[in-house]
Amino acid sequence: MTLPSSANNRITHGSCFHLSPKYMATFVNRDFETLRQRYRMRRWFYRGNLHGLPDRLAISLHVLSSDFNLSWFGYHQAYWAVHYSREFRRKSVVILGGFDVCEEEDPNLPARLKEVRYILRNADRVLVVSHRVMEKALLVEPAAHLELVYHGFNSEMYRPLGAKKRIVTTVAFVNRANLRRKGLETFVQSAALLPEYRFLVVGEFLDDAIDHLRSIATNNVSFVGRQSESELIRTYQRTAVYVQASAHEGFGCSLAEAMLCGCVPVVSDRGAIPEVVGNAGIYTDPKDPVDVARGIRDGMANPSLATVGRNRIATLFPEAKRHERLLSIIDDVLT
Repeated sequence: MTLPSSANNRITHGSCFHLSPKYMATFVNRDFETLRQRYRMRRWFYRGNLHGLPDRLAISLHVLSSDFNLSWFGYHQAYWAVHYSREFRRKSVVILGGFDVCEEEDPNLPARLKEVRYILRNADRVLVVSHRVMEKALLVEPAAHLELVYHGFNSEMYRPLGAKKRIVTTVAFVNRANLRRKGLETFVQSAALLPEYRFLVVGEFLDDAIDHLRSIATNNVSFVGRQSESELIRTYQRTAVYVQASAHEGFGCSLAEAMLCGCVPVVSDRGAIPEVVGNAGIYTDPKDPVDVARGIRDGMANPSLATVGRNRIATLFPEAKRHERLLSIIDDVLT
């Protein structure tokens, strides 16, 4: 098949719409860089409803001047991208990440159902990152045509290095919602039961939830804040046990990255987590600090699970497979 970017010697332009006003999430940036290999891409972040008409105007201009657009997450920016794509006869692709179609992660989903259904019915392609997200999206719109394209990870970049320390780590934005959604409160409470281990909470502080966590934390808990990708990899490489005590996950990218770096996963059985971990981890009750502490002890006592976990992620979720599939989908949409 002749690639669209080379057809008639015309450069193919694309726009990527995302949500973060500061930086792209690592997994969004990976997709953006993949598309840049073949297309002339621009990125644009949606600033929220408060910016209203100016943001809608910006999206419309991006859509009009692009051959296709890709929206990460099915929120307002995706709704307007799909809307203007239909109006201007452009191609639109939307990737659902989980909290955009899962009420467990976004309690405001009922208020957004009309927009989400419009996206699912009218985007040229809708991609999902797990079977769990597919199930949730089909509950919103049973007639939706969805394609499963798993996240992909670089097993050469994310790899074990050196001896492990007696460190237990979890990664999440630190805000009120994630105290329970990502199990941050349970994680910190479990640390009090395991004073022999060091606990790390990695993630940007977004509100006063950090004050609450510090107020209940014992001396073996450190709040690291946001780390760069290279810093995070080094943290994983030193960490023996990675905890994902989430109430729900659309996939669990940090979990997969930690497993590639040789961490034993101690996890809940919620959302897509079993899809990622399989039999390579230890399952716990995310609401029970005692059970999470039990899982951490078991993880420390079973370091061989780290090899099983790394092999699982490297085999099932290779970066190259996602790159190839994403480029193939855009090529197909354009032709």
